[in-house]
Amino acid sequence: MPWPAHEILAMALSERPDLLGELAIRLLGRSLPPGARVADPVVRLAQPLEVRPDLLFELDAGWAAVEIQGEPDADKRRRWPLLVSAVSDRLGTPGDLVVITFSHAVARWASAVADLRGPLGTRLSVVPVVLLLTAGRVDALLDDQRPELALFAAWAIQKQHGERAKSVVRRALAVTAHLSEPLRGAQERAILAMLSEQMAAWLREVTMDPAKIPEGPAMKLFRAEGEAKGRAEGEARGRAEALLAIFETRALPVTETERARISECTDLALLERWIKRAVTATSVAETLG
Repeated sequence: MPWPAHEILAMALSERPDLLGELAIRLLGRSLPPGARVADPVVRLAQPLEVRPDLLFELDAGWAAVEIQGEPDADKRRRWPLLVSAVSDRLGTPGDLVVITFSHAVARWASAVADLRGPLGTRLSVVPVVLLLTAGRVDALLDDQRPELALFAAWAIQKQHGERAKSVVRRALAVTAHLSEPLRGAQERAILAMLSEQMAAWLREVTMDPAKIPEGPAMKLFRAEGEAKGRAEGEARGRAEALLAIFETRALPVTETERARISECTDLALLERWIKRAVTATSVAETLG
């Protein structure tokens, strides 16, 4: 099932097919034939059976089907051999199945999953070309001369939170700053959309000092949203503390469950209603009811 980061990467490749060849050069040391053109990814074998890779490119010599794979998918054991056979037959030429992943485990799975054997030993096997975008290999994608590749570097560390991942995010945004608008803002938004909530929270804190990361329009908006969220959380804490102080003053006992509900509430309007009720209520339960 596609997830947002998956769709962002697929969109980037569909808009810039040449980036697939650039990835192959930097990660494999091999190049694709030139002239990549987006083709219809739906491969009909017999109605209603269809095989649909994430992307399909027709090249000047051959073709390339792309699968962006974040986790194993048991269906690919059958689908990939069908895909390679059907596209080769449709276009009359052999091509490549390219799997892009950030996981060593998925890379190992992809290299071995499509190996079908009959009871007597008949073998149908597809071994895809795997582009493994791990944190240790993203340096090849953080290039001021090809800032578009920074998006793939950010995708590679989307589920990580350590110092290495933070360094990659900083560098990816700095490299993105070399793009002209509106591409710069679009790529910044795409990178931000890939980050986990933990990483996004760290980045909001960092961007309070704009000197630490170059700011395009998307980064400024991201910082402003973070500041607004921080103000709202601060106001909610203040109202919660005021409500608890009222209960203390009126000697109304507060259970741990009630205290947690009040402390975790971020709805300012609801907290305000609770404060007004607390002035006359005979219990905490009545206030929160």
